[in-house]
Amino acid sequence: MTTPDIISTALANVGRHKLRSFLASLGVVVGTLTIVLLISLAMGIRAQINRQFERLGLDRLTLRPGTGGGAGGGMGGPFGADISGRRTKIIGAAEIARWQALPGVLKVTPEVGLPRSIALELSTRGRNQPVSSSLAENQLFNLINGQPRPLAGSLDLPDEGGLIATQGALQALGLANAEFPALIGQTFEVILRSPRGETQAFPLRLAGISVSSGRRAEVQISPATRIAMKSWWFNKTDLLQTEGYDSVTIRTADVRRAHELIPVFKGEGFRVESLEMIVEVADRILLAVTTMLALIASVALIVAMIGIANTMIMAIYERTREIGVLRALGASAGEIRRLFMIEAGFIGLIGGIFGLLGGWLAGVVLNQAIVWFLHSRDVTVEGKFFVVSLALALGTVAFATVIGTLAGVLPARRAAKLDPLVALRHE
Repeated sequence: MTTPDIISTALANVGRHKLRSFLASLGVVVGTLTIVLLISLAMGIRAQINRQFERLGLDRLTLRPGTGGGAGGGMGGPFGADISGRRTKIIGAAEIARWQALPGVLKVTPEVGLPRSIALELSTRGRNQPVSSSLAENQLFNLINGQPRPLAGSLDLPDEGGLIATQGALQALGLANAEFPALIGQTFEVILRSPRGETQAFPLRLAGISVSSGRRAEVQISPATRIAMKSWWFNKTDLLQTEGYDSVTIRTADVRRAHELIPVFKGEGFRVESLEMIVEVADRILLAVTTMLALIASVALIVAMIGIANTMIMAIYERTREIGVLRALGASAGEIRRLFMIEAGFIGLIGGIFGLLGGWLAGVVLNQAIVWFLHSRDVTVEGKFFVVSLALALGTVAFATVIGTLAGVLPARRAAKLDPLVALRHE
């Protein structure tokens, strides 16, 4: 028997017993469908995470003051301090100017955090509203809640004397949305109130208004004004010289340049954080989760493998005389073995194809359900949560085919060992 003869005979045998072949491949369908669903979900979540990170910008680095642990930071105290509470490597104006002059650096944004004990109030037209302060380059917050969008004005904060407020803060002051465009450029006061009741007002010019979810009352304040506020709070006039900035966000021309600058800044003794580093960690975690899900889903295919083997063994008993005829016509034991293995492989292939189609359709339906549910909760999403790539489709079908072929090894060996004379006399 030639190889094309073996393949055509195996395909005819599978089609001759349609119900049996369908039941044998049903386990493969379920297993393949499960694999496609779980892995496509993991791939979709990975794509969603990467999309969010790319939207924030992988070309940005966050530098923090050095700690007492050597270059690149160590187990120092909070905010880049050693165990004595002093910063071992501060970020001052000289560092800001030097980094801004580096090739490939587009923008350097220094940040100064205000102590949580500081009570802030936004004041205008005789009305005060307690507000919280947020950093202009809060990447973690933007990752969770999305990039802020301007409602009026610009969200580019000036280096000094500027203010950006959320719509929730202005609405709490009794200002209507229709008034927002006219408010840009007007002076608001941000009042600091100490626990002892002392107050200090800082007049700031409104540069922009950002969209906020709910009625969140937040403001962003220029770094120079933050330093003045912090100096007043701690009663220190040389705060910038002694402690420097709390962090600096550096935006580079591209991701490659950001990656090149990481060892440079670490070599200078500063702590470096980048979204690219977080993406790498997230990718490793998702790869481990995807592998675990694939292994769990493979259990269903192992069970299907047992079902195919059982079906093929029963087929041998029913076709013993047929095997004897083939041997009498000159078919070798190896050709009989290949015939039954190819039949089992066809069963796995059919189950893999239908399982792939079923998993893809289920993913489409579930993705629409997820999008509908998130939209009902006022959460806007883009892209798909179930992503079936070409590699996943081909790999899944190939794996199902291999499982079917392996399931046919034992029955094929059994068929090849049949004595031709005994097989011909079988009733």
